[in-house]
Amino acid sequence: MKVTLVSLLLLFLFQARSFSQSCNCAEEFQYVKHKIEKNYAGFRDKVNPKTKIAYQKYSAQVLERSQKITSSAYCVNLINEWIGFFKDGHIEVGRNRLSKEKYDADQDRLVAGLEKQEISTQDIDSLKKSASAAGIYWSKDSVYKVALIKSENGFRDYAGVILESKNKAWKRGFVMMELKAQKASLKGIIYDRYYTPESVSLKLSQNTFGDWQREGTAGVKTEKILTNDISCKSLSDQTFYIQIGTFNQRNAKSIDSVIQANQAILEKTPNLILDLRNNGGGADFSYRPLLPYLYTNKIKTIGPDILASEDNEEGWRGLLKMNDIPEDQKVFIREKIKDMELHRDQFISLGADNDLVLDSIKAFPKKIVVLINKGCGSTTEQFLLTAKQSKKIIVMGENSAGVLDYANVRDISFSCMPYALHYATSRSRRVDMGMGIDNVGIKPDYILTPAQNWVTAAQQLLEKK
Repeated sequence: MKVTLVSLLLLFLFQARSFSQSCNCAEEFQYVKHKIEKNYAGFRDKVNPKTKIAYQKYSAQVLERSQKITSSAYCVNLINEWIGFFKDGHIEVGRNRLSKEKYDADQDRLVAGLEKQEISTQDIDSLKKSASAAGIYWSKDSVYKVALIKSENGFRDYAGVILESKNKAWKRGFVMMELKAQKASLKGIIYDRYYTPESVSLKLSQNTFGDWQREGTAGVKTEKILTNDISCKSLSDQTFYIQIGTFNQRNAKSIDSVIQANQAILEKTPNLILDLRNNGGGADFSYRPLLPYLYTNKIKTIGPDILASEDNEEGWRGLLKMNDIPEDQKVFIREKIKDMELHRDQFISLGADNDLVLDSIKAFPKKIVVLINKGCGSTTEQFLLTAKQSKKIIVMGENSAGVLDYANVRDISFSCMPYALHYATSRSRRVDMGMGIDNVGIKPDYILTPAQNWVTAAQQLLEKK
């Protein structure tokens, strides 16, 4: 694959711009390391007398490697590797969510630093005939079409260049992937919709890498998973279907509105399918409207404790500025902030263990199937722990993500680079009871395979005579 002189110049400018504000990878790594050690609610569990020496040795190795890195994206990739020590999906590098002004400023810096490469019609024709990993590929959701080209620079062997995109943020010619060939895999970076580098290791086969399919070849047909925030429909006179894509607080009012609008149907239909696939979580209060319909008996909830560090207090204080947080939640947050001020760097209770007891049990729906997959995490898993205590509930699908023991994620801006550190500020008391679910997830009652239509399987189970 030939790269034009313009592309080479742009590549040089990309690398130079990455540290145009004198960002130093070693300094950024040490900053992130300090923030995790001071504020992450799981640090004392993960770095204990048995693991402390290994942690210190590994951190020293990462620091030494960081001193040789001169690209912000490659620095984040190294930091992601270090974060892997904690085995916690609630620690990650992501976009800055602290304020719109900060987010916009970071996005401007990231866009300015994007690498661009020109792909000619001749290049595309050549890639279509390629028998190697290089070629033309589509994302699983058909949002992106990329040219995977040979483009070595020490970090990578291949670059994934956008040819077509339904996402306006990614334009033709932008480099979206930087991947290095490993044994039967490609490892490296894929930039997300916010231009944040995500570290990946993707299985490589003749016509696929990860979920990306070579153009002109047929992949395994699977059921399309809805991506709406919320949707619903009647599948039959026996079964109603509700799909919820997120429990984010911005979706709480929509969830409540859909439940209220369909109250009459819910209270006369025997079966309900609740499709939560790829619902990564959000806020617990978002699923409140569902509880009366699944309730059959007392529901026990084991509460979490929050680490009352100065940064964590500031992170929680930021929630008070959000318009989509209900006022009763803000009253609760203010009380916890006062407790944090009085118990600096100690764990304080974020909520007592309690039993949920409702006044009545709804006759309908009689049975509820909850569909879950590995994309279900955090608040969605808290909902599952609640729902599984009901006699109405049947869980179908695959194990959930296993990202809940350390939760209530807050953000801290990087010291220089245009990213933010997302990390957990609370620790569930389930951990001390031997009831942790991290890295294991919640197991379904019935396992489904990708070859099955999960909604059809759920409906058949519910309507089985």
